[in-house]
Amino acid sequence: MPHAEMSESSAALEHTLEQALRSREFRDAARRIKNVPSAVQLRTRARRARRAILAKADEEYTRYVRARAAADRCGPRRRCAGAVCRAGGRAALLSTLVPVLSAVTAEVLLLTGLALATFTERQYLPEAFMTVGLIAATVAVGSALPDLARSPGRTTRRRAVPEAAARPAPDRTIEQARAAWHMALLERGVMPFLLSCLTELRPEDTG
Repeated sequence: MPHAEMSESSAALEHTLEQALRSREFRDAARRIKNVPSAVQLRTRARRARRAILAKADEEYTRYVRARAAADRCGPRRRCAGAVCRAGGRAALLSTLVPVLSAVTAEVLLLTGLALATFTERQYLPEAFMTVGLIAATVAVGSALPDLARSPGRTTRRRAVPEAAARPAPDRTIEQARAAWHMALLERGVMPFLLSCLTELRPEDTG
């Protein structure tokens, strides 16, 4: 077992050991015993039987390790997805701004061209402004059409968001797996071991 996993298993054992020693079930059982081992003696025996106690929750521990490994594999994907979302956000912003700016530019140029046609005799100036204005109007319409065509797809994607949100987050899955492991360790490993120790104190149980 890697050092990190050994450290985590030891920490889980210590946590559940303290939890069991403070539990009502253990205290009620200890009151019925005349010569109750001390907490130090019980901790000593539990630490010596560490492997056997941890083995009682092997199945839950394996699920926890798998959940943690799956979350580690998903980490780079989530970061990439975030970069894609940022790029998609910039593209969406541009696709919104281009039609608006083009429409405003077209309106200004066309009005300027009409005004020049009224107040100047140089016809090439109003014609130039109106030509550029028509080009800008064409750009505005051409930029807006793809957005209109994509709008049903956007609606579908928005409906899909709640479904994705309904899936448990990787961190939550890990926490649930860890909690299940600790519970199994307490109920099937630590607590039965401590209850058996109440009537079986060995001479080597020292602090």
